[in-house]
Amino acid sequence: MIDCSICGQQALGRRTTNHGRPRCFACQAAQQIDAALTGPDGVIRPELKPVRDALTELERPRSLLTNWHDLASLRLLTSIARGQVDLSHDALDARPQMFSVTYLRAMLVAAGTLPPRDENAARLHRYAADVVAEVSDPEMRGVLTRYARWHVVGRAKTDRHDRIAPNAAARCRGDIDTARAFLDHLSSGGYDLDDCPQDHLDAWITTDRSRRLGFVRWLKRGGYLRHVWLPEPVPAKDPAHDVDPEEQLALVRRLLHEPGSASIEDRAAACLILLYAQPVAKITALITSDIEVRDGETYLRLGSEPVLLIPPLDALVTALPVAKPFGAASRLADSRWLFTGKNAGTHLHPASLLRRMHQLGVTSRASRNTALLHLASTTPPAVFASLIGVSIGTATRWAGLAGTSWNRYATLPR
Repeated sequence: MIDCSICGQQALGRRTTNHGRPRCFACQAAQQIDAALTGPDGVIRPELKPVRDALTELERPRSLLTNWHDLASLRLLTSIARGQVDLSHDALDARPQMFSVTYLRAMLVAAGTLPPRDENAARLHRYAADVVAEVSDPEMRGVLTRYARWHVVGRAKTDRHDRIAPNAAARCRGDIDTARAFLDHLSSGGYDLDDCPQDHLDAWITTDRSRRLGFVRWLKRGGYLRHVWLPEPVPAKDPAHDVDPEEQLALVRRLLHEPGSASIEDRAAACLILLYAQPVAKITALITSDIEVRDGETYLRLGSEPVLLIPPLDALVTALPVAKPFGAASRLADSRWLFTGKNAGTHLHPASLLRRMHQLGVTSRASRNTALLHLASTTPPAVFASLIGVSIGTATRWAGLAGTSWNRYATLPR
């Protein structure tokens, strides 16, 4: 501990860094940040002041000093401050989309320096444009452009916050890739969209039939592929639910009652999957206003009607969000998210939560299906559909799979 010659506080620092006088790590970091963000005119741009404040308020300034030259996001921020890179989404879009760029962009948006936008939608539009640009044949490029822009991206499902969720964006990229692959398949055989023979199409749909037929059906509706016929749709299989219900219940008990079993975040998320069949993309997008406490009981809005949380899950959920020590992102965190992400102002990425769930033994699809089967066997479809946020059709189908009949439920007196 030293008595800092700049701020006068007693704190960790170095004794001979300020012309032979002691200087704490926080003051050293602040001076380095100010030097990096000062433009050619000798001042810090007003738009960058909130970012500067977030950086200087870090709880571990020594870490910032130690890693300063290794942090690509700070080097890019310095280039923006000095006018070498424009302060705009377009300028950041033009750079390779590595973690340092996405991290800095999120920080600039959270600080109010850049306007907010739907990042998944922006990345999806860029991805579609890049894939289309690789198609050399003008007609095929035009077809792929229309399919990607209007049928895939234009119809991408948005979440409750009116944004494209990461998993929805991933499905869209997969559809675009599949369409591009089919066009390559045509070209490899020397065919185009008007003369594709049946055997060439059959060779395409031999594997991964359900995925590969989507673009082909779209082409047929548009008047292409006139000389081929498509197979009849295959009835959907019953969803897999091969997790032993007793084992799943034992895992729930352990996560609920053993604090050392996982973090508060992971325990809460896992129980929402195991008990209420919630998908990870929906869990990560939960916000603090989804929690309601009344008459000493805690409710969480997962569907149209809030569901009453059992103890001690109610305590786990109300303990969220948990503050993250992620540098400037922690200072610029959006407090509405129950599950905060690494990047400033963002919620946890579904893929990250999915990996953590797998480490706990929670296999999202099978575990959700097991929970749905239990709900369908114990609760009328109309009730659990409204509580957990599934359609009445889905709830009714699961009731059928569970072998239960609630035909008389609607006629019972209330």
